[in-house]
Amino acid sequence: MRNSIVKGYLFAAASAISFGFIPLFIIPLKRAGVSMDATLFYRFLFAAVMIGAYCLIRKTSLKIRQRDLPKLVVMGLLYALSAEFLFLGYDAMSAGIASTVLYVYPLIVALILHFGFGEKISLMTNISIGLALMGVAFMSWEGENMQFNLRGTLIVLASALAYALYMIVVNKGKLQASGVTVTFYSVLFSSAFYAVKTLAGGPGLFTISPANLGFIAVFSLVTVVISVLFIVLAINLIGSAPTAILGALEPAVAVWVSVFFFDEKATWSLMAGLVLVLSALLVNIYGAKARPDHTHSSTRYKIDS
Repeated sequence: MRNSIVKGYLFAAASAISFGFIPLFIIPLKRAGVSMDATLFYRFLFAAVMIGAYCLIRKTSLKIRQRDLPKLVVMGLLYALSAEFLFLGYDAMSAGIASTVLYVYPLIVALILHFGFGEKISLMTNISIGLALMGVAFMSWEGENMQFNLRGTLIVLASALAYALYMIVVNKGKLQASGVTVTFYSVLFSSAFYAVKTLAGGPGLFTISPANLGFIAVFSLVTVVISVLFIVLAINLIGSAPTAILGALEPAVAVWVSVFFFDEKATWSLMAGLVLVLSALLVNIYGAKARPDHTHSSTRYKIDS
């Protein structure tokens, strides 16, 4: 039991860190003028190909029940919409701050689990969520005059809602499939969403240079394949809410990427927000160790190890 919990936290941390590298890839692509819809199409398509190859090597079945198909389509749509709103948020506010505002999704997950499924919210979880929200508040005030970026915050909140709903479906969907199979179909349907969106807006899928395609392939491996597979494993071992709160590492990584690689200013509010977010992470881990039941749901699907 203890080893499984440790693995769950390690998987959640690895997922958050890899997801935090998104600005390192998306900002250069934006600056190069690459279409974001085409970028996201290839990002998810490459992820589906890589995960499919993994399943072939591991001889993991990609068969699913017919009644699970609508849930997987919904999961793909939610994951695609989360990426869509996050990258729109990057246009409205700095990448590091946008990634941090996204972190309100643990609060949304906990509230949905509480009001929708009757799961209790522990004192430590409440404290960690409170600290995280304080951190988000600090980091959402931008500029020398400390003006609150309402437009950017609302856009990224839409991304947070989509991501929270994705995690709830993963945890509560009663899917009879392995974790990698679920991930394969999620990214495949995300890719299909962007294929339709791109083609509807005009030709653009075949105008990306080979160098940019290679860059997107690495982008896909780091921020989709690693991140999503590990988050599915983490949810299976420790539940949705702890996995979501452990996502505190994601904005921390995104902020430092923005500061060191893209000249974002390391303001006092930025640093205070980071400290609060990381404090939330530590409080949650401490609280989880103190609880006899470290998971938040008995509903899970089989994960291939």
